[in-house]
Amino acid sequence: MESSILSAVILPLALATIMIGIGLELKKDDFLLLFQKPKSVIAGLIAQMLLLPLLGILVGFYLFDFSSPLIGAGFVIIALSPGGVTSNLFTLLAKGDLALAVTLTVIVSVITPFWFPVAAALILTAVEGADAIKLDILKTIIELFAITLIPIVIGMFIKYKNEAFAVRMQKMVKTLSTIFLVLVIVALVIKHRDILMANLVSVAPASLLLVVLAFVVGLLVAKIFSTTAAQSRAISISVGIQNGTLALYIAATILGIPELTLAAMFYSLIMFVVGFAAVTLFNKYPSLSGENAVVAA
Repeated sequence: MESSILSAVILPLALATIMIGIGLELKKDDFLLLFQKPKSVIAGLIAQMLLLPLLGILVGFYLFDFSSPLIGAGFVIIALSPGGVTSNLFTLLAKGDLALAVTLTVIVSVITPFWFPVAAALILTAVEGADAIKLDILKTIIELFAITLIPIVIGMFIKYKNEAFAVRMQKMVKTLSTIFLVLVIVALVIKHRDILMANLVSVAPASLLLVVLAFVVGLLVAKIFSTTAAQSRAISISVGIQNGTLALYIAATILGIPELTLAAMFYSLIMFVVGFAAVTLFNKYPSLSGENAVVAA
């Protein structure tokens, strides 16, 4: 698969499909939850949008020795990306608060086109080596707006016009988005196999560590905010499961730097393994998520 086809066609198509899927699931109550149960939503937003990027900086620039700082920058990109729609499925399997999971996915996805370019520019320009990445903030905001928010609105419009059809589409869209993500990763592995093999021993464990830390930090923040057990599970999973397709789109299409894609590739694969492990642990050891936690406001 030619790189141009991958970055210009497959990745945008995959990302648009995922974002349409978010729009198909969106309900007005998803935004109302911010006011109905503010502690749980705020806890999730803090873990996802503030603490996870800090973990990305820690793993990408301080804990591992990569052959290029650009590889480390890839961990910042995946950490700044919003949660993935698959988090809703994992939350359901873990008997978590599905409404909260959907709300966090939607809110962060809506904020990301504006938050990501600014945060990424501030972080990457402050790191030696990564400052070679030239991120046009305004151009990136426009591109992310077009590829994320517009498809969400399309999904919402479809649901508004025909809710029964939207419900039928949801399963198909989720399946297609997963297939697209796998195809993208396979294509990138083939295209950049030399860079991949040269950095396998560092990028793989770094990705695993970031995934595990994301799940743990989400759970810890939820406990600090005294959320319910179901909400704690939803927050942990929502922080751990990232929108890898968006991170790959930014790295491969907007920035066009192969080294930046490595973290997103490995994270996207490892997060599913850790996600299933988290579901198993939550169901086998309910006390992990705090069965006696206080009901959140």
